Amino acid sequence: MTFATAFRIPLLLLLLVGLGASVATAQTAGKLSGRIVDESGQAIIGATVFIVETSRGATADVDGYYTILNVPAGTYSVRISSIGYSTQLTENVNVDIGQTTTLNATLQPETTTTEEVIVRAERPPVEVDVSNSRTNVGSEEIAALPVASIENVVALQAGVQDGFVVRGSGADEIAFQVNGLTLRDERNNAPFTNISLASVEEVQVQTGGFNAEYGNVRSGVVNVVTKEGDRDRYEADIRTRYSPPTQKNFGGLASDLDAYWIRPFTDPEVAFTGTDNGAWDQATQDQYPSFEGWNSVSAGLLSDADPTNDLTPQALMDAFMFQRRKDFEVTTPDYEIDLGIGGPIPGAQRLGNLRFFGSFRREENAYLIPLHTRTYAEQTGHIKLTSDVAQGMKLSVEGRLGIQEGTGSSRSGAVSTGYNSIFRSPEGIANFLSGVSPIGSSFIDSRTFSGDYWGPSQTTYDQVGAQFSHSLSPTSYYEIRANRFQSRYDTNPGPRRDTTTVVTIGGYGFNEAPFGWQPFNVAGLDGSTGLGDIRIGVGMSNARDSSRVTVYNLQGDYTNQLTRFAEIKTGFEYNLTRSQINYARIDSAFTSTNARTVWDETPIRAAAYGQTKLELDGMIANLGLRLDYFTAGGNWYDYNLFDPVLAGVQLGPDGTPRAALDTLLTTSPSRQIVTLSPRLGVSFPVSQASKLYFNYGHFRSVPDSDQLYVVRAFSVGGQITQIADPNNPLPRTIAYELGYEQSFFDQFTARIAGYYKDISLEPRLVTYLSRDGTIDYDRTEPNSYADIRGFEFTLQKSRGEFFRGFFNYTYDVRQSGYFGFRDVFQNSTTQREQEESDALRRLASSRPVPRPFARLNLDFFTPDDFGPSVAGVSLLGGWRTSFLGQWRDGGLYTWGDNGVAEPGVSRNVEIRDRWALDLRFQRQFSVAGREVSFYADVLNALNRREMALFYGVDDGQDQIEYLSSLHFPASDDYSNIPGDDVVGAYRSEDVPYQPMEAIQSRAEADGVAGTIYYERASESYIVFENGAWTPADAGRVSDVLETKAYIDMPNQGYLNFLNPRNVFFGVRISL
Repeated sequence: MTFATAFRIPLLLLLLVGLGASVATAQTAGKLSGRIVDESGQAIIGATVFIVETSRGATADVDGYYTILNVPAGTYSVRISSIGYSTQLTENVNVDIGQTTTLNATLQPETTTTEEVIVRAERPPVEVDVSNSRTNVGSEEIAALPVASIENVVALQAGVQDGFVVRGSGADEIAFQVNGLTLRDERNNAPFTNISLASVEEVQVQTGGFNAEYGNVRSGVVNVVTKEGDRDRYEADIRTRYSPPTQKNFGGLASDLDAYWIRPFTDPEVAFTGTDNGAWDQATQDQYPSFEGWNSVSAGLLSDADPTNDLTPQALMDAFMFQRRKDFEVTTPDYEIDLGIGGPIPGAQRLGNLRFFGSFRREENAYLIPLHTRTYAEQTGHIKLTSDVAQGMKLSVEGRLGIQEGTGSSRSGAVSTGYNSIFRSPEGIANFLSGVSPIGSSFIDSRTFSGDYWGPSQTTYDQVGAQFSHSLSPTSYYEIRANRFQSRYDTNPGPRRDTTTVVTIGGYGFNEAPFGWQPFNVAGLDGSTGLGDIRIGVGMSNARDSSRVTVYNLQGDYTNQLTRFAEIKTGFEYNLTRSQINYARIDSAFTSTNARTVWDETPIRAAAYGQTKLELDGMIANLGLRLDYFTAGGNWYDYNLFDPVLAGVQLGPDGTPRAALDTLLTTSPSRQIVTLSPRLGVSFPVSQASKLYFNYGHFRSVPDSDQLYVVRAFSVGGQITQIADPNNPLPRTIAYELGYEQSFFDQFTARIAGYYKDISLEPRLVTYLSRDGTIDYDRTEPNSYADIRGFEFTLQKSRGEFFRGFFNYTYDVRQSGYFGFRDVFQNSTTQREQEESDALRRLASSRPVPRPFARLNLDFFTPDDFGPSVAGVSLLGGWRTSFLGQWRDGGLYTWGDNGVAEPGVSRNVEIRDRWALDLRFQRQFSVAGREVSFYADVLNALNRREMALFYGVDDGQDQIEYLSSLHFPASDDYSNIPGDDVVGAYRSEDVPYQPMEAIQSRAEADGVAGTIYYERASESYIVFENGAWTPADAGRVSDVLETKAYIDMPNQGYLNFLNPRNVFFGVRISL
């Protein structure tokens, strides 16, 4: 289907706007209902209910009941009146997204009082109309937490972890929606979440039981409603947070003289004559790279055929330090600027009280170490215009522009599923500096000291959206939403290296290396390889990306409160994506590894749904069914799994094999996939202060675009290496949830919920290998599955004059696996051997292991008017201290001697639990009727060290040596010295390393002086001194065990502990 043809379908759907609704539409409004009676309990027929801040209202029916639909989420004042009765004004009426707010009233006769009665509403502790696990967080609640982003807010909820991992599923399975419009990059299904907190009215987080209106989502829904600007006054909210330049790691720097990559080349004891000259003992040698010494290097240069590089040993050392001159000190601050302003547009009263709200947010954070850039930065601007175009009609138009920029983490141009591939966090950088990183242990020194191992990267997002709602009556309305969301990628190398001489050392002129991009092999000490064998050119900044993905979305829905007991909602969605992908791995010197990925496709999603909400004496039932349609668009290849064509084709002008495959293979139209998904949610009260709820549903989502369209081949020979399949069924999750909620003492609310998720049809790569070896490629197949189950407990205190807070605990158990085999061989004998292998069968399923986590927030504060005041400012009022603690179970690790576990042994040693404490200190006061707050956020307030596994290891052997040195509990699975260590135990920097090894018997061991041995036969500690075995000094052994001096820490010590205490100073001004 062509891009132009695909747009003809919405023209037909436009005729149905008044009848349909978006399957992916997030509700941005709620419902207000109740009953109006007199003092005797009799219904007041025709009583008027009017929401002061809006133009919406209703009248009571013959039984005194009223309903007002389509009330935007927020806090309102509601005026209720009737002839012969005093008017009642109820303030602080809170309407939440997609929920029913019940407001009953008893009006007094005018003979009793003629004055307006003012009542302050209280949010019900248990919201009985909610049949799933849902949390609403208002703007003031967000302001009290030591957080600065929507992502931080969402990650504090039960069942949610950092990175939008919801109940064990990744960010690519959530729906992140702002004002009902989805912000998703459909290249990798990553949500765009950089939303100004100053613009947020409310955030709603759903972790299960989504109604039929939600589509293309399997794990969680995040609804954000932003402010729309007041009709009569201007408002502004300015927030800024600043942290002085602070190192992102504990300990020293990569450039310190005793650091892993520096000391062997500069320590006078070994730098000139080599690390094996006897000056260092074996334990010290094991902590650093081996080096032959500058004397030997100089001799080699003096004897070669190039007279220009004849440097002395001292000059070589000086040149070495010049090429390691990168400044690792963090010199840039971390900061956030977040501001919003809104109000009426002058002279626009005739345009339906046209009003606006604009916001801007910028965040910049220094990197763990400088890469091509020293920081990661993102910024977003947003403007929203709202007009009451006519009675009961409302139009909103909004635009958004976001930019994320920094150093790209991809080496191939591809992006990660659910996440942007730009370095951001210290952990993300440290992971790629590790010897067991996803890109291996080679060239870690290049990654560390050069400036162009990775190149600069920028992603730009822009959105234009509009929403129109029309209330046909107080009990019925329809909505139309149109949205365009685009993501644009720009990843390329930085500037070429300036090869002119910048410094002369020993008569040799050195250029600016290791900075600047050098793609070709160049001879010389500052060409492709520098001093100390560091690669400073070739194979760097390989990623290229100029992809562009544009999503067009049309939505509409119709809602009708048929009776007091039944509400129906029905609708449709049409979603068209223009996926223009162009990314590559380019190495100008080693071209055999080059690979380019290009496509221009137009996938289409469409859907329709119907749902009913039944409300019977407090019991709520949500019944729904949705119909999904998906086609990847265009045609796809017909081929045999071992088709000879796959062995090699001629690449086309775009560097891909598509043109050749189009000629050599037949094609067929992509499959049209139609699915039905039932949804059920039930909530009913157990008492006035408790409810029980249950929900069940089928949920599906479209995989990321690489799993639909990739066709990749070697640049030399054209052998196909990977091919996707757009005809695979959509991944599916069947979810169940049972929960109970109870309030206590009108102050506390407790909720416990159990859940189970059956995940199937997940795509994975299966390798196909031909008998003669000419065919070897990966194919996307829907063979993976997962089972996720657990329970969540939440205790919240949302009321109180001096103290509020929450505690939540999530017990999470995950198991995953796949059907079939990872490899499929054309050779039947090899295939049969694989099918009969128990070891391979065990690899196909993981052992379920619980990974619980918990959060605790204690918020202590004083009311603004508390205590004495001076010049109208309270001395004791407006103080706040908020504690935020987080804990996570470490899990289990598989360990055996030399890193190899025996068959059947899995996850047999514990990993250290992790916990942290953040604080916020705040002082708020009013100045001329304006709110001003000064605060300090203290992250990792206790400056607690958590070992970062296994970022500090320089290779796999370093990892094995660390794990071998730990004293795990006694087990036949390994021969470690028995003790109570867990993975993540560490030796402090100020404790010298003391080697300690386990032996079976002294008679069978060759002792080394300086090492303490644990003899298993005698269960005692011994040493080898003066050629003989003797008992080790008990005091010395006790001290070594107590201080954990025996732990052989990973060699890159500056990566072992990240995120020391960081203090942000902030101010907020609300006008």
